[in-house]
Amino acid sequence: MARVFAQEAFKVCDRQGISTYEMILLAAHRAKILKKLPKDKLVLPAEEYEMKGTSPAVTVLREIESGGLDVLSLRQDYIESYSTVVENQEIAEED
Repeated sequence: MARVFAQEAFKVCDRQGISTYEMILLAAHRAKILKKLPKDKLVLPAEEYEMKGTSPAVTVLREIESGGLDVLSLRQDYIESYSTVVENQEIAEED
């Protein structure tokens, strides 16, 4: 079943210039944060997330397939999650 969703999700990602490998990385990232997201950030109807026996990976593939999840913004979120730069940090200059 996940294979069908993966194939359809890849077609959506391919149209946006995202490779299969990158789609897998982004889907894994989204699956990890899926439980922590507030209700207003969910793409699918609430009952889709509460179905028993459905893994978070399949749910994310459904989100991508439906087109409701912006993969490019997910890419940016993924990059920012690994960023170690603090924006308001002042750099001390040596005299």
